[in-house]
Amino acid sequence: MAPPAPPDGPSDGLDRLAAYRTRPERLVLGLMSGMSMDGLDLALVRIRGRAPGLTVTRVASETRPYDDALRARIRAATSGAIGEAARLSFDLAEHWAADVLAFLAASGVQPTEVDALASHGQTLFHLPRAENAGRAVTLQVGDGDLLAERTGILTVSDFRPRDIAAGGEGAPLIPYADWCLWARAGEVSASVNLGSIANVTVITKDPAKVLAFDVGPANALIDGFAREAPGGHGGIDLDGTLSRAGRVDALLLAALIDYVRPFLDTPPPKSAGFQHFGPEVVARFVRVFSRSPHADRVRTAVEFTARTLAEGMQRFVRPRFRSLALARVSGGGTRNPTLMRAITERLAPLAIRVETLEPAFSDAKEAIGFALLADATLCGLSCNLPSATGARRGVPLGKLSLP
Repeated sequence: MAPPAPPDGPSDGLDRLAAYRTRPERLVLGLMSGMSMDGLDLALVRIRGRAPGLTVTRVASETRPYDDALRARIRAATSGAIGEAARLSFDLAEHWAADVLAFLAASGVQPTEVDALASHGQTLFHLPRAENAGRAVTLQVGDGDLLAERTGILTVSDFRPRDIAAGGEGAPLIPYADWCLWARAGEVSASVNLGSIANVTVITKDPAKVLAFDVGPANALIDGFAREAPGGHGGIDLDGTLSRAGRVDALLLAALIDYVRPFLDTPPPKSAGFQHFGPEVVARFVRVFSRSPHADRVRTAVEFTARTLAEGMQRFVRPRFRSLALARVSGGGTRNPTLMRAITERLAPLAIRVETLEPAFSDAKEAIGFALLADATLCGLSCNLPSATGARRGVPLGKLSLP
């Protein structure tokens, strides 16, 4: 599909930026490509009002899978040469722009009807503050200028560096969306996202008291071990089939916990990257535990995910939030019954009830989250929640690309 015609006049993009803040209702398209590298999540949302009183309606959402070749390129770029990362940044943006236009066409929406495009980008590298002399380092690719040029939509991208510039981890950023969606007077609840990494947001009405952090792996190790197993499961623990057939390997579980103990013991705010739970970690344990059956390794990763989540909740959440009784769970991990059962069992002794979000919203939640972050930035609001990221102050996030 051809991109829309360029807007007339050199000031058109600036005019759209100025007009954005005057609109009581905005149509924003959020894009998310996560550490799983399996595809692009798109979520078109209608946002009414301003935080903290805004309302969000999901108009349409979809995941557009990557083919094997693109997936392999992204994985290779996480440890590849700078030239490949630079090429990938523009190639991904071209790919995403085509996905955006196809998605909008299928949804019956013209690009000119969309007020803003929000793109998280593809993470290739993330180093927490504790591992780099007090300053985090991050790299997301997928050029925002190219997205704006190809789609004709005002674009906000590359959200994490602004928080790092203000002294934060650059992650997690979705807690702002969690707060917008679920903050209620007199209520404390938790939002747990099970992507490649498991992260927790404890939501209070006061955004200055929101607690959020990466707690451990979710699908990163589970699917990493699943990719080593033969069979037609597509390299994931599809519907929990592999893990359901296996047993917990006590030695592997102990080794995993010992390996990541320094991360588990670090108090929030904290964030994780590929070096904690990525492909190299999987390869290390596959070599050492090569005689352990494939299904046992996957089942052990499920147990490891549930235990690290429960440990993080018990050590860092429960002492500060005694009244917390509900955890809303979203992300790809909710489609794994073995994992959800293990998490429910591990959180039960903490008197925390697990509630799974409706599947369409759950799958799109992070893309929706970045749409909300872009909306806040375009409205001139800070959206990084220093209590979550450790930044010195609240700041707007992302770089603007005018169409």
